[in-house]
Amino acid sequence: MAAATMMMIRTNSHLHHAFFKLTGILITNSLTTTPLSSSPFSPHSTSLASLLHSNSFSNNDHPPLSRYQKVTSLDHAFNLFDEMIQRKPLPSAVKFTQLLNAVAKMKHFSSCLHLFKQMCVVGVPVNEYSMNIAIKCCCQMSRTNDGFALLGCCFRRALVPDVFTFSTLLDGLVLEDRIAEAERLFKKLIKQKICEPNVVTYSTMIKGLCKFGNNDIATGLLRLMDERGCRPDVVAYSTIIDSLCKDKMMDEMVFHKGIRP
Repeated sequence: MAAATMMMIRTNSHLHHAFFKLTGILITNSLTTTPLSSSPFSPHSTSLASLLHSNSFSNNDHPPLSRYQKVTSLDHAFNLFDEMIQRKPLPSAVKFTQLLNAVAKMKHFSSCLHLFKQMCVVGVPVNEYSMNIAIKCCCQMSRTNDGFALLGCCFRRALVPDVFTFSTLLDGLVLEDRIAEAERLFKKLIKQKICEPNVVTYSTMIKGLCKFGNNDIATGLLRLMDERGCRPDVVAYSTIIDSLCKDKMMDEMVFHKGIRP
């Protein structure tokens, strides 16, 4: 009996060791000028419902904004973050993500990445929403390669990137004038059925194509968009119209029913 008990203890010890070895990961890709510190990534992502409805609903079915979504300045955000990381236990990943999103909306992208890094340091589980925010910040700062590094972290940690993730990366490539790479990524999304592009994805590609005067391809993409059941919006049409007008090719533009420039 004693031998069996000791065997069970050793087995459990090995299992715990394996678990902590699996969850402890070093983030070696740079987000700021230095690598992120060691941080466990949770493979269990927070559901969209809990992210959006973390507070009780009001009578008109709109959840009130939490204090983490109401930050008014960068100083306010940093003070609130410092307060959060001193709590025991730490607030939920949802609340940290809400704060990250508020800072990103103020366009303090570098500061948002710094907070993301600190989240990892203190052990806040990273989910697909906080990853998407960090990727967007990288891309907005013309650091799309860092965004792709974070995409790799998503795959390694079983976090499923969505159409928002890929649309953000495409936009980053377009902002950096890397249109050929953007085209390859876009084609890969469709051919390998990684995700179905939405209106934002198409509009991003159309913007990039028009930026380099590829109006014919952009117009063809507009047709493809319609054929695949993704209704073009005003943004997509306005982008092409503007580009065609600049090239004095307006006569080639065919308006679809129900869309106005």
